[in-house]
Amino acid sequence: MTDELLNHPGALTGDVRPTASYTLRVNGVERPVSDAWIGESLLYVLRERLGLAGAKDGCEQGECGACSVQVDGQLVNGCLVPAALAADSEINTVEGLSGAGGASDVQQALADSGAVQCGYCTPGLAMAVHDLLQRNHRPSEVEARQALCGNLCRCTGYRGALAAVQTVAEAREAALEAELDAAEQAAATAEPVAPAQATEQSFADLALAGELPLYADSELWHEADQLIPPQAQPQAQPPRPAEPAWSGTPAHGTAVPVGWEPTPAHGTAADAAAYGTPAHGTPYLPTPPHGIPHQDPGVYEGAPPHGAPQQDPGGYDGTVYATDGYGHQYPGYDATPAHGIRLPEDENA
Repeated sequence: MTDELLNHPGALTGDVRPTASYTLRVNGVERPVSDAWIGESLLYVLRERLGLAGAKDGCEQGECGACSVQVDGQLVNGCLVPAALAADSEINTVEGLSGAGGASDVQQALADSGAVQCGYCTPGLAMAVHDLLQRNHRPSEVEARQALCGNLCRCTGYRGALAAVQTVAEAREAALEAELDAAEQAAATAEPVAPAQATEQSFADLALAGELPLYADSELWHEADQLIPPQAQPQAQPPRPAEPAWSGTPAHGTAVPVGWEPTPAHGTAADAAAYGTPAHGTPYLPTPPHGIPHQDPGVYEGAPPHGAPQQDPGGYDGTVYATDGYGHQYPGYDATPAHGIRLPEDENA
């Protein structure tokens, strides 16, 4: 007893291992777990904290299958699953197989086939057979052997477990066939409904649902019409006031009735003191030909014609130089020669 207490995760004094509180949903029942070390396995929590001792602790290495349980419909080894990670999962154990205190068909078949001796591996075998028949309703012997290969038994062997699989599969198939035959017989012996009564009932249902038969010559038309519940008549809505018509955008140059002056026509001065906009295509002030002064007293007299010398009385040394039409001075020349013609006076010619 002393050794067991010392081996308990919370028995050591000054234990600083992290703990957590969570809830496990086992066999459809919420079961709280408080202040549990987060490294505890699902097998340990089920047996030691929740008191569900059906799953057995065999090898704690996931080899024997004695701790087999279902987590979210998957068969797992409880010794390898951290319990804290299964907090949001649906867990099924061997205790959930039996109902109303009696053995399930899988447990009964294992007992009847002689697959139980010491009973230590039996809960894991029962969970493995249950999981197999959930996935495969009619497994072959090879499929059954593959499903049970993770469960070790050293007492009775596996022949009884394989026989239990076939027994349960055949019994469930026979029960399903009997249920289907009973349903077919009930449908065949049921009293048929008269066509007229069925039609009246269907018309009545349509009438109550707000739908009428498609043909008005039927005698049930008026009866169905009378079955329609009266509906409140919608109240008449007052007429909407007439909206004032839009006057439209005034024509260009027409004054709008808000006190603005009419827009002047194109080319007409908007103000007597302002210069009028010229008509489309008319130059504002025609540009004079090259070399002719602009007709404006405040404008420069104009550039000389291309090739004409320009007298510059304000030269650097007082000497008058001939210039080209762009204002570049060339000493010794009267004018810029035509393009491609050399002057005999040019020392560089």
